[in-house]
Amino acid sequence: MFVAAREEVIHVKYFKITKTWAVKAESEAEAIKLIAADPVKYLDSETVSRTEYKKPQPKSGWATAAKEQLLGSNSKR
Repeated sequence: MFVAAREEVIHVKYFKITKTWAVKAESEAEAIKLIAADPVKYLDSETVSRTEYKKPQPKSGWATAAKEQLLGSNSKR
């Protein structure tokens, strides 16, 4: 998807996909070979989590002002 330079993306969706395979093998290398050869056969579980990212709001307001007063405006250096 192409977004023009003047347009701003506000919401982005992230997907975390986790798959677990179960296989009986003599070694880890053998297990990886078996799963690589036929991943669907050994698939044990699959989960998909979706989160939505919202653009962070600018840091302004009474909390930031109070923090700067307490710590001093030079605390970021």
